[in-house]
Amino acid sequence: MKKLLGLVVMASMLLAGCGSLQGTVSEMTEASFILEVESDDARQAPTEEIFMTDHTEFIGAVSSFEELKEGDRVKVTPFDTTPDIPYFLASRVTVE
Repeated sequence: MKKLLGLVVMASMLLAGCGSLQGTVSEMTEASFILEVESDDARQAPTEEIFMTDHTEFIGAVSSFEELKEGDRVKVTPFDTTPDIPYFLASRVTVE
């Protein structure tokens, strides 16, 4: 049973990184920012609007949305949402 629980925890940790985006902040708005996405995937749009929640965590060179600025290089990890929500809601924003 402990091995099964360990496998489930490991799989969850590996999948948590799926769907994240990397790129450069190109524009700031009142409650979101536009990310110029760095991706080799032709299906990925070149920009993505990233929305914050009260639970968005900031890691690295900034500790809040107010400190984020255009030109910052970031990695954004989304909340796990349903397809009904068409927004990219950031769970974690890691700033280099």
